[in-house]
Amino acid sequence: MLKKGFIIFIGFLSTVQAQNYNNAQTLFTIANDNVNVGEFVRVYTKNNINNQADFSKASLEEYLSLYQNFRLKVKEAESLGMDTVKTFKNELASYRRQLTPSYLSDRESTDKLVNEAYQRMKEEVEVSHILIFWPNTKPNKADSIKVLREIEKIRKSAQNTSFETQVAKYNKSNTQKYPNNKQKYESGALGYVSVFQTVYPFENAMYTTNVGEISKPVATRFGFHIVYVKNKRPARGKMETAHILVKSKETDSPENKKKALEKANLIYADINSGKMSFEDAVKQFSEDKRTKFQQGKLPKLSGSEMLTPYSDAVFALNKDGDITKPVKTKIGWHIIKRISKEELPSLDMARSDIQKRVKKDSRSNVANEKMIADTKAKFVFVENSFAKNEIIDALNRNRKVEKSDIYNKPLFTIGEERVTQNQFISYVSTSRNKAPKAKQGFYEEKYKNFKEQKITSYREAHLEEIVDEFKFLMQEYHDGILLFELTNKEVWNKAVEDTTGLKNFFAENRAKYMWKQRLDYTTYIAKNEKSASKLKKFLIKGKNAAFIDKKLNKKEENVSIKVDFVEKESNETSKALKAEKGFMLEEKNLDGSVKMVYVYDVVAPMKKELAETRGYVISDYQDFLEKQWIQALSNKYPIKVDYKVFESLIK
Repeated sequence: MLKKGFIIFIGFLSTVQAQNYNNAQTLFTIANDNVNVGEFVRVYTKNNINNQADFSKASLEEYLSLYQNFRLKVKEAESLGMDTVKTFKNELASYRRQLTPSYLSDRESTDKLVNEAYQRMKEEVEVSHILIFWPNTKPNKADSIKVLREIEKIRKSAQNTSFETQVAKYNKSNTQKYPNNKQKYESGALGYVSVFQTVYPFENAMYTTNVGEISKPVATRFGFHIVYVKNKRPARGKMETAHILVKSKETDSPENKKKALEKANLIYADINSGKMSFEDAVKQFSEDKRTKFQQGKLPKLSGSEMLTPYSDAVFALNKDGDITKPVKTKIGWHIIKRISKEELPSLDMARSDIQKRVKKDSRSNVANEKMIADTKAKFVFVENSFAKNEIIDALNRNRKVEKSDIYNKPLFTIGEERVTQNQFISYVSTSRNKAPKAKQGFYEEKYKNFKEQKITSYREAHLEEIVDEFKFLMQEYHDGILLFELTNKEVWNKAVEDTTGLKNFFAENRAKYMWKQRLDYTTYIAKNEKSASKLKKFLIKGKNAAFIDKKLNKKEENVSIKVDFVEKESNETSKALKAEKGFMLEEKNLDGSVKMVYVYDVVAPMKKELAETRGYVISDYQDFLEKQWIQALSNKYPIKVDYKVFESLIK
């Protein structure tokens, strides 16, 4: 992390700028270096928050002086070669690595995906689907065409008859792949589903298809689907619940089903009558082992994440603490308690969480594809198809192909980087031990990944050329690190280590470091009237704290004692006291104790010693050194301001 409280020119860049000036115009020069209007306005706007960047003459003049001093120090650091030191380069590289992920992806695409996901969070969609699986793990073009034709035929039939008829005909075969989800796959019914609960292409289909309609075929990693949208409803937020479960499967005998319902009704009756608390009933009767000893509590879930009967019942409850009658789902009877409800937060509050989910979700591929395309266009990507096909064919024939001069042909160029066949051979060699026999399409997939990796790496290395915000931020980190290191050397450490200079500065400015009038007083609190009476007699005689402590606290503490020696008016007690030796305040407390404050001495104003005010002197000495240093730098690197350009900034 950067040193807090010092590098004021680092932070997120504001996009707010005045419009009556030319960004490229030179505002001032330091020696032979130009500082243009755009740079100045950017840092002025960013560092004058809370509407203080009003572009008034006074505000601009103040900030111009600060920024000139900043640029003088950076100029000196660069002249000393501090930006060529290894430690500096390593620190700057470390900051760059931390910043890069936030700027590498296509931010516009990511923002669109975040906004899209948030809008979809407002709605839940009830869907059924028919799925035709891919015949192979990695289908080829012929497989895709075959499955697509089959699903299109089914879709046409479903439109002419009914979706349910086609589900019964085609989804039955899916239970062979998923025997544990027989009911789900035979019916095709997924119930109510919301954002992030399915793969992204499927989600797109269900949100873009109207109620009562069947989507066009949609490809996912499983195969081709058609999606039937039964209903759409507003999302109902999230609900935290607890439940008591009495298990009852559809395959149970009628007698066992009857017993389960009777048991659930009896439990509910006992809770409803007050005979038993919900929590006690959970511990005694619930058959959900996961929640039985956690008061039946389940995670906070949206309606689409719950079984439909459970969801409908709990969202019908009016307030926290309400309990449902027994509710039947496919796993049994539930008695549900509403614990708390959470409405959909605002986009600003939800943005960070949605961004994380987008990056983990398959939809992140959309932003990645946009980033790859953008990089190709901005840096000019040229691919050599002949060289690509040659090396892939060679690897398909002999996966042990080694690097050689004959494979030094360029596969592609991106910007100024030339990527060769031999580099691809090195890349795929890391996979050879993992695949004893490369499957069809293995090297095509490897080449695609290799190409995207190279394009991404090139973008990362040249981000400053295409993302202004990143370029400006990196420049500010660069300048900020230099500024800190040089100021530390010339001012902060010097003020501490230069003891002779500090003493001389203190001697020359000693009149500035004065004690005001000080009071030497002691606060006594006697625990009762008897102790207070004895205390008062001793104080009238001017006895000190040590004497009083010895006399009154011999066997037990009858009086508490606090000694103070402070400047008059420095705290509430000193403000209440007269600057008069022997002055005493007396105050009775509600608990029967008595407070007495006695002034033992009044000390006139006097000069402080260095040890008594060292911290303040060091701070002032640092300011003195910095002013001297700035003056020396101004002489070394003359500054010239174009005041006509400056006046164009004033509003």
